[in-house]
Formats: sequence, structure tokens, C-alpha cells
Amino acid sequence: MIKIENLKKRFKDFEIKDINIEINKGEYFVLLGPSGSGKTLFLELISGLIKPDSGKIIGIKDKRLGFIYQELMLFPHMNVFNNISYGLRINKKDKNFIQKKVVEIAEELKIKHLLDKNIKKLSGGEKQRVAIARSMIIEPDLFLLDEPTSSLDYNLKLKTRELFLTIHKQTNKTFIHVTHDFEEAISLSTKIGIIFDGEIVQYGEPDFVFNNPVDKRIAEFLGFTNLFSGRIENNLLKISGINIITPVKNCEKAYIAIRSDEILLSEQRLKSSARNIFKGRVKSIIKRNSLIELLINAGIDFKVEITKRSFEEMKIKQGKELWLTFKVSSIKVFKH
Repeated sequence: MIKIENLKKRFKDFEIKDINIEINKGEYFVLLGPSGSGKTLFLELISGLIKPDSGKIIGIKDKRLGFIYQELMLFPHMNVFNNISYGLRINKKDKNFIQKKVVEIAEELKIKHLLDKNIKKLSGGEKQRVAIARSMIIEPDLFLLDEPTSSLDYNLKLKTRELFLTIHKQTNKTFIHVTHDFEEAISLSTKIGIIFDGEIVQYGEPDFVFNNPVDKRIAEFLGFTNLFSGRIENNLLKISGINIITPVKNCEKAYIAIRSDEILLSEQRLKSSARNIFKGRVKSIIKRNSLIELLINAGIDFKVEITKRSFEEMKIKQGKELWLTFKVSSIKVFKH
């Protein structure tokens, strides 16, 4: 287990603020946050590249670390073989041992045919696998990943995520992975932390964190695109002529948040146990790959996501009237 206690670090005009978390052995921990939130500085503190001003990192001493950087940090003057074998060569391992290990790991990552190639002649995906091989060959106890897929196209991102999951399953090693990508965080993590301004503001199981943001700022970051404010009285938030039934009885100043994919669209009013049902009119349509985002006015503007297939079947166009339905349990409430 890695235990982080009261970790603080001021770096230039930025500060890591009193971080306290535990990362269990074999866990895939993802630290999610926007750019400039302190993710890379957190990794550098874990790795020992930077010393904290105060606090403790327990359980890291004498561990072999495999670091995969955002920029990959491959040596351009070395071929693929020498890049992969670098960690073994500086530790003065036997040449026959090095040869055997490089070939083994290159075969595992399907890059054996690249061993004699110059780094400059590789594609982005090939470079990524070389960086992973260089990290894996030292058989680290802990993998540290700094935005490792940010420079890859979408298909390569997916393949690289699958590779990380495979390596994690096969090795049962601890992973600490920082990213700003929600999809990446959801698909990889067994535990997740959310960092803002150098402070981990929420930490726990991925499903719980993503469905229960602790405040408005996190709700916005996690994609709760429908955010409304007002006074809740007798479970009702009255806003612009409509009454939204909420899970909270009374709150003088509240925000409510609803995910765009939690709202069901229909052409006719549904017979449903859901208690929030409103009629609206399509204001705008934004196409996003396989999903369509609709802005629908029902007194207030709701953002709603539907599949392309549903969009086409319902023959939705600007100005069309539709019914919006969502459950009380889909609403998250935060105090001002």
C-alpha cells in the first residue's frame, strides 16, 4: 500500500494542498483533473523527482518505478532496441539477459519487427509501445503514467487503454495514472481521485464518484450539463414557470444537476414512474459522432443526448415538440 499523509508542496506560484489518500497494492488509481490542476506535480512527488515541503509518502521506498511520460521521452539518437533496453543496460545486466528480455517484451507488445528501427521513423502508436516496453522491462513495482494517450488519435487511444488494462491484469502491479480524459478514467480505474487547484476534492470508487459529485464545480467538470439554481421548497425547485421535483425537501439556495443522458425523450407523454415530465421544443441540434446533443426549451433550456438512430427514427428537427422525462433520483443537489 502507498499511503500519502498531509502532502504539501509549493512550486513557483502553485501549491499541492494537504493530500491524504491510500492506494492499495495492485490498484489502478486514476487522478483526474483539468490542465494546471497539479496532476503532473503529484506524480513527480510520488516518484521522488521533487521533494515535498511537508507530509509523508509511505510505502514507496525501494520500489522500482516505471514512468511513462506524456511526451514519451524516448532517446532519438538510439534505435528501438537500445531505447527498450536502457534501464537494464544502466544497471549493467548481462548482454544475453538483455537480448532475451528485449525480444520477449517486444514480442508481447508486437514491436519485435521494429527493434532495429530509428525512433524518428516510428508512428505515434509505435512510439507509445516502445515507451511502454522500456517501462515494463525493468519489472517495476509501480507504474506512473502522465497523460500517456493525450497525443494519440482516438483509435490509438482505445488500443493503448486496452494494452494498459492487459498489462495491469497480467502483472497485478500498482498503477497511478493522471489524465484529464473522463472516458479514460472510467475505463481504467479501480479507484479515482479528482484534483482541482492542487487539492484532491473527491476520492473513491469510480461509479460512486462519477454519479455523486460533491459540489457544483465537480458536477460541471464531470459532465452534468444541466445545472440550475434556485430555492427548493417542499421538494420543488420553481424556475421559469416549471416545477422540478427534487430529492431534497427544502434548501434556501441550491444548485441542481442532471446529466444530459439521464433525460428520456419521447414524441408522446410517457406513462412512467418518473415524476419530472415536461413538454419542450427543439432549439438547436449538435451532432457529435454517434451521439446527438439537443437543446430543448421547456421553460428552461435542457441539454439532452440521444443516439443517432433514435434521432433519425424520431425525425427530429429544429422546432419539433418533444416530451422530456427524468427521475427524481437523477437529480443531484448542492447547496450554494
